[in-house]
Amino acid sequence: MPNKKTQVNFTVNGETLELIEQLKEAFGVQTNTAVLRRALAIARLAANNQRDDHTITIVGKDGTHRDIVLNG
Repeated sequence: MPNKKTQVNFTVNGETLELIEQLKEAFGVQTNTAVLRRALAIARLAANNQRDDHTITIVGKDGTHRDIVLNG
């Protein structure tokens, strides 16, 4: 059975479009689709590894810990 692709359309504001452009560069990709795939993969990883209080911690390049609340 062939892999059927579904097209999904989003309307975004200028701020979101600029963020997507920044993420293209940060992720080293060419398309909006590639950005969304990576962003969703990161979101899935965060959701699957959140603590009981719905937080995750990201450690920055400088070693600073940043706690993020996923449900608020």
